[in-house]
Amino acid sequence: MKAYEVRYGTKVIVTDKDVKVPPDAPLVNKGDEVIIHKLDGMYCNGVNENGDRIYIAAWTEVKPKDN
Repeated sequence: MKAYEVRYGTKVIVTDKDVKVPPDAPLVNKGDEVIIHKLDGMYCNGVNENGDRIYIAAWTEVKPKDN
């Protein structure tokens, strides 16, 4: 599923091997767990495992994490 299809506050695992992030944003890699927040232009913002604000391209492939 694409990141832009995920509901606000959902914890996901990034499954895309080539994650696009804006310049100077923290890198996000395949296998990282993030909490998706909202679509912000062409990027979805969220929070990574360390609590840092991240931005990933809206078309990034992710899968919801089973609790």
